[in-house]
Amino acid sequence: MRFRELVSPPDAYETGPLNKITDLEGIEVGHFTLIEDAPRCLRTGISVVRISGVYRSPIPAACSVFNGYGKSMGLVQIEELGTVESDIFLTNTLSIGAVQQGAAKLALEDNPEMASLNVVVMECNDGFLSDIRSLSIREEMVSKAVMDARKDFALGSCGAGTGMICFGYKGGIGSSSRIIEFDGRKYTVGAIVLSNFGRSSDLRIPSLELSNDSGSSAQGAGSLIMILGTDLPLMPHQLKRVSRHMSLAIGLLGAPGHHGSGDISLAFSTAREYSLSDQRLMKNENTISEIFRASTWACVEAIVDSMLSSDSMTGFKGSVKSLKSAVIRKP
Repeated sequence: MRFRELVSPPDAYETGPLNKITDLEGIEVGHFTLIEDAPRCLRTGISVVRISGVYRSPIPAACSVFNGYGKSMGLVQIEELGTVESDIFLTNTLSIGAVQQGAAKLALEDNPEMASLNVVVMECNDGFLSDIRSLSIREEMVSKAVMDARKDFALGSCGAGTGMICFGYKGGIGSSSRIIEFDGRKYTVGAIVLSNFGRSSDLRIPSLELSNDSGSSAQGAGSLIMILGTDLPLMPHQLKRVSRHMSLAIGLLGAPGHHGSGDISLAFSTAREYSLSDQRLMKNENTISEIFRASTWACVEAIVDSMLSSDSMTGFKGSVKSLKSAVIRKP
């Protein structure tokens, strides 16, 4: 189930054909999902946002930290140089090292001349549903996520999202896109999220009515990773502004930003060339405001889809309901 199967979101933007980040040319997403009940209870995995040609030709990027209770890897160089030079990986908190090593080995095998690489690995803690102390993610699993990359990828409890909880309901991987038009040209803004934050008492979904049957009380902190890609010709300082505005999605869904929540946004542009007219357009006040709006609502819908696409799950320390059980369907 996805948000648009129930209601129309409040914004008036058109989506891409898949309503996913992969509506962007050159972007694919892959998952490796690990579910086991014995000898350890595991509900975890790896997801990867694959960006065509990024290892040989870095692209403009920026990141923002709304609340810094997180352990993401690779953000320092993005902050300094304004580029991303690897695919973007997602996993659980204690597996970022293994994923970094696995990703680096793959890149070195494919690029014999490479001597340095800034691998981006972002994380959330899935320790309620998965035995995170088992350190079950291994380097060789990274290649399985990479080989799974495709345009029409799975949402919900898959890959890095397998064991995540959002607003007390089952969370995980969500995605959405928006089409915006300037000077007769259409551009795509696409978001993918790893949702693992918020309390059920916080949750307010625009246009959607929920029952009083609240979700699990297991989650209050957690984290939220938001990644946004666009083919708009944005410079790193403009992407920085976009990444900051993406955090508005947290408040639009009712969460205040809890102390223990690592809420981090990363935005990139696949446009590797910029004309003077492009930059004039992107500096226009009305243009950049529309980009902020489209990006924020893409993130909102992606978060909601991460929950609606997930079924209820029992794991390491208990059970978590699906948000689908709380949706009031109108005749």
